[in-house]
Amino acid sequence: MDPHRPQPRRYPGVVVSSTFEDLEEHRAALMRAIEGQHLHPVAMEQDAALPAGTVVEASLSKVRHAAAYVGVISHRYGQVPECEENPDRLSLTELEFREARRLGLPILIFIMGPGHPVVAGAVEVDPDKRRKLEAFREEAKRASAGGSVHRVYRVFNDLADFSAAATQSVAELRWHLTSAPAQDGDLDIPAPPALYAHPSYIGSHTFVGRRAQLATLNDWADAADQHPVLLFESIGGAGKSMLSWEWITRHAPAVRRDWAGRFWYSFYEKGAVMDDFCRRALAYTTMRPVSEFATKGSPEVAELLVRQLKRHPWLFVLDGLERVLAAYHHYDASQLLDDRAAESDDITDRDPCSAIRPEDEDLLRQLAGAEPSKILITSRLVPSVLLNTSNHPIPGVLHERLPGLRPADAEALLRSCNVTGDSAAIRAYLKRHCDCHPLVTGVVAGLVNGYLPARGDFDAWAADPHHGGHLKLSELDLVGKRNHILRAALAALPEPSWRLLNTLALLSETVDYETLCAFNPHLPLDRSVEPEEQAAALHKLSATVHDLEHRGLLQYDRRTQRYDIHPVVRGVTAGGLLKEDVHLIGQRMVDHFTARWENPWRAEPESVEDLRHGMTLVRTLVQLNRIHEAGLRYTELGGALVHKLEAFPEVLSLLQPFFTHGWSAPHRDLITEQAASLATDAACALTRVGELERALALHGLALTKNIDSGNSVRAVVNLANAATTLDGLNRLARTDRVVRLALELAELYPNGRALFVARLATFERLVDAGQEAEAEKMWASLDFLHSWDYAARRSGQAEIVNAYFKLRTGRLSDSELTSIEKHARATNSKALQRKVHRMRGNLFLQLEDWGAAAHELGEAMRMARTSDIHDTDTATKLVLARLHSGQSSNAAAEAGRLSSGDRPAHAPLALLWRALGEDEKALAHAVLAYRRAWADGEPHVRRYDLREASLLLHDLGAAQPQLPPYDPASDPPLPWEVKVRKEVRNRRDARRST
Repeated sequence: MDPHRPQPRRYPGVVVSSTFEDLEEHRAALMRAIEGQHLHPVAMEQDAALPAGTVVEASLSKVRHAAAYVGVISHRYGQVPECEENPDRLSLTELEFREARRLGLPILIFIMGPGHPVVAGAVEVDPDKRRKLEAFREEAKRASAGGSVHRVYRVFNDLADFSAAATQSVAELRWHLTSAPAQDGDLDIPAPPALYAHPSYIGSHTFVGRRAQLATLNDWADAADQHPVLLFESIGGAGKSMLSWEWITRHAPAVRRDWAGRFWYSFYEKGAVMDDFCRRALAYTTMRPVSEFATKGSPEVAELLVRQLKRHPWLFVLDGLERVLAAYHHYDASQLLDDRAAESDDITDRDPCSAIRPEDEDLLRQLAGAEPSKILITSRLVPSVLLNTSNHPIPGVLHERLPGLRPADAEALLRSCNVTGDSAAIRAYLKRHCDCHPLVTGVVAGLVNGYLPARGDFDAWAADPHHGGHLKLSELDLVGKRNHILRAALAALPEPSWRLLNTLALLSETVDYETLCAFNPHLPLDRSVEPEEQAAALHKLSATVHDLEHRGLLQYDRRTQRYDIHPVVRGVTAGGLLKEDVHLIGQRMVDHFTARWENPWRAEPESVEDLRHGMTLVRTLVQLNRIHEAGLRYTELGGALVHKLEAFPEVLSLLQPFFTHGWSAPHRDLITEQAASLATDAACALTRVGELERALALHGLALTKNIDSGNSVRAVVNLANAATTLDGLNRLARTDRVVRLALELAELYPNGRALFVARLATFERLVDAGQEAEAEKMWASLDFLHSWDYAARRSGQAEIVNAYFKLRTGRLSDSELTSIEKHARATNSKALQRKVHRMRGNLFLQLEDWGAAAHELGEAMRMARTSDIHDTDTATKLVLARLHSGQSSNAAAEAGRLSSGDRPAHAPLALLWRALGEDEKALAHAVLAYRRAWADGEPHVRRYDLREASLLLHDLGAAQPQLPPYDPASDPPLPWEVKVRKEVRNRRDARRST
């Protein structure tokens, strides 16, 4: 099969290939059989007249974008296009067949038999064409080009015979296509220009009105408009998503006939990030598998996507873009209300309108110049990167604030929910009380329909002082009005509906039917009921769900078969719960997820999804303010999340509520041991995502608490972790001091684990410093401890560091890495697997096996991106390997981006620029590589990196920079170093006295 061919997708296109006039009835029967199996016939009947060369390209393009091929061979050879693309003068049918066979498509062949009645004009008379027809008929029977084995084919002798054979064969084809395993989530991606929605939008009410906004969209979509980006901004629930969905599905196709394709992407979906958007967009626009872009870095994927957008007019909708902004970098982002959205994020202190990931801002900036394509963005906040210093949109961006509905449209929406009443009164009420806000208008309809004295009678409801008449909202702003009416709607719910909705709001994610049943409000807390009562409770649950749907508070997605509530409804619902209500509902959630909890060290999780119940349990306990208990539950998860799965974004999201004032202080309800443990995990995660200064502060916090509580073993672990962070900051003198402190402290305790951790940290630093003899001695002492230390054996960290030592000294073999890799797979350690890929990639770079290096480094980068790990060294080496192996056509652009990015990897960048023939740029990075390797100055240097930078400078004809030696006076001790030294002295004194 051609590896460059787009893989079959849920778009079920089946090419119908044959001559036309003599087989018109057969083609019709075949297409009916295809459509009867819910497949899509791709046939010449759908084509307009085209020039000969274009005909060939169009025909082959259909085959390349199809899932299968059906060929019917009659007694005529068919049309032979006269063009350069057809030098052998083959018929279109044969060209299509050859392309389908080359691509490895499933193929059905039907051959007209000698007994089939034909008219004189349906028999080939041209001698050359008759010869080609006979050869084609025999070739079509073969399973492979030039092979002797025949494929299964059907001979037919009349139309009825053909129809029966076609019906049976197409049914078997459909089974083959639908039973094939899905690959990389590609099966839901249709072929352009068909709309690709990830996922489809599920509205809570009928779309009405918005004529002015639809006109704005139509005008903006015109090719003459100079704004590639249109941003609709509004508070939650104003109808941004519904308007965008209505326009892209029902209006955009008529506005322009030349759309290359339409792509809708919702950031409200779990796991939706810009990286995923880019890869799916590229898969759609290029008809390539998503997996093909998995190993490419975010900047490269962004560049490829922008290139596609500039080539043809694509229409994209990015719905709910606020979810990629720092304001929504909260553990409870799904419950965030508009009035909290302007706060800085809890993970790192940034502008709330900046992107969580800097590379996302780069892409958004590029989208503003992506003509001729059009990108519609909806957001509660305007990304700061799309505004200039005067707070106006940058060139290429059109900014529109979405108002409420027109009163007449709001009335129409209310009436579509079976509400009756005086028109003027309805319009005045909606305008005064909620500015005709669509979500709130739908909620008002639910209140009116739930008004028992006169269901659906707006006038009676509005006049009742205990219902619509008690809402006095003139002093509130729109957000306040919206939230007030939503709270009134919640207060009007029957008790079972209220309990179910509040449970779903606290869950913070969509739920399936099984989970819905688990929280059935019609069952007692202990769930101990007879089967008859269980059945009755399920029946009542159905009525409760329908009640919530009728009120516009609950939605059901038929595609995913999951239930969800609008983000605004979720926020208002969760925010309005009393403490006792949170406790009552939360306890049911705790019981439910505790029963489904399995210790991850026993279960060997393969993905974060495997830990979903445990993570929900932690979040629920935090919402119940049971911080100590939540900390205990997190501790059971932390090891797997941090060390096995490297799920650092999830770790930081889970841990943030355990700290106050950013990360500066632990929650008061945590005991000392818990605070130290959670700070350790947070520091490790922050280190891996590049927040090194914050990480160092947390290492100090954890270390101080462990020293104060007398837990010196964990203090040694903290010191080793702090050394890793200091190494990342390139403060090698401090790294050496901290490693030395860890070893001194560990040697004062008869604890193998502490001694192992300290010696491993020392070994790693000795390796980097090029002290090979000392490193060998330390490894020998380490190996003895390693033989019985269970945690060390599971992590595989010692083996990977030793592999690095052997790599730097030219002694590493692939067999050693294979052994570590087996251990990594046996323990499901994603962290160790990533490190093996990275190490093997570096080994292949040494051997100049560029293709193998590109593959391994690509896998390492794919895994790093999944964990938000900042690894510019591997990213740069990947571009270098791809350049040498002929896999990269844009290496210079990649080198430019990597050079100007955050913490560039200067040594591989120097090699990359040199390979590109840019010696001046190579020299600049070689000098910077030398400076980084010099670090704090002798003896606190990176010895191997220093040697390599020196050789590179020599090759470039440059001298080594003259840098100052280490100056102790300019390097004061860290705040907690004095405390650790005092602890070491006290322990030594205590040992001497005994």
